[in-house]
Order: sequence, then C-alpha cells, then structure tokens
Amino acid sequence: MIKLSKSKKPQVLVDNANQWTKEYLDCLNANQKPSDTIAHRYNHPEIKAALEEETAGKCAYCESKIKHIAFGDIEHILPKKKTARPDLYVDWNNLTLACEICNRTCKKDYYCQENPLINPYIDDPNDYFIFLGTVISAKYNNSRGFVTENTLELNRTELVERRNERLQSINKLLFSWEQATNPTIKDVLATELKKECAPDKEYSAFVKHFLIAKGFLESKLA
Repeated sequence: MIKLSKSKKPQVLVDNANQWTKEYLDCLNANQKPSDTIAHRYNHPEIKAALEEETAGKCAYCESKIKHIAFGDIEHILPKKKTARPDLYVDWNNLTLACEICNRTCKKDYYCQENPLINPYIDDPNDYFIFLGTVISAKYNNSRGFVTENTLELNRTELVERRNERLQSINKLLFSWEQATNPTIKDVLATELKKECAPDKEYSAFVKHFLIAKGFLESKLA
C-alpha cells in the first residue's frame, strides 16, 4: 500500500453527483431497494478511467496490477450501505480502484468508526505499516494498521508469492549494480532501480524498502 493523491473529479460527477446521491438516499430512506440503474451509477466509464489513471491501474490496497488478471472494481472506501455512509455513494473522494479479492472477498462491507481501514488518500501507509521483505506488518500497538492488514488479508499466500517473484527480479538488478565498475553503467543501473520504485510499478512499497534494507541508499530513491 502506498500514499495516493486524488485526481480531478470527472465531469460526469460534477454534473450528476448531487442528483444521483439524492435519488439513492430517497430509495434507502423509503426502505426501497434501489434499481440497478440507481445503485450502480458510479460504475461509469469516465469514473473508471479516472480511477485507473490515479492508481496506475493498481489495487489501492494490495498494489497488484489489476488488469494483469481482471477488470478491477470501483471501490467505496467507506461502504455505501444504509448503516455506513450512503451519503458518499458517488462522492469522488470516497471512490478508488481495488482488486476483486481485496474488495469482494476480504473487505466486503467492513465499516467501523473506531477503527476505519487505512485510507491511502488521507493516511500515509508508512505511518501504520512496516515492510519486511515480502510481508507487510502493522506497527507495534497500531490498531488501525492491524485491522487493515488482517481484514484485507494483505499477506495472503498469492500476494506473498507474487511479491517474492518481484523482489527476486529486483535483487538480480541490484546485484548487477553492486558489481558494476564502470561509472556510466552503474549510473544507468541505479536509474533503473529507482524506476522500479515508482508509484506505477507493482508492489513499489516493497521494492523501495527492500532496496533500502539491501544498502541501496535512500538518497538515491528521493
């Protein structure tokens, strides 16, 4: 998980969010099930495209490149159900992109005002987690980090295996950098390592902390 920044609100939400929210809330307040049209208006191509761009096509929670295996879900950070935050049903700041496993299998409709999940747009994940090789771990006595780690199953087997593959590849590049004696080649390899930590890369948080732990100076990643 990495810190994310919200992009410009899509025009379709600028034009329609207030009306869409009113219609959705009217249904809930009348104890009526919203029609499929009303319930899924957020699932709009313009909204999806903007979310894919701001997350670099990665799950906002586990950092997996979604389109390698699936279409990805438009995710409500705070659930839109009646007992949570239906008023944020199409609020741009409450929408992100998530993989199906994080969204549908793990998070589902989790909502707790006392221990909300880490919101990567508001919270800095580095304040809540430490990255130990292929494993993410909540910092000591950090309840929100602990709840987020376990609710989203951020160390599920498939994720750890994929992170391991990624770090093995990075380690080979790091070895080449360590062994390089030609200054020009060493600089080129350092640049490549720095690129692998970029926000658009899969599991970039793990790559960055791995390289720091391996002695690739943090100043090179600034």
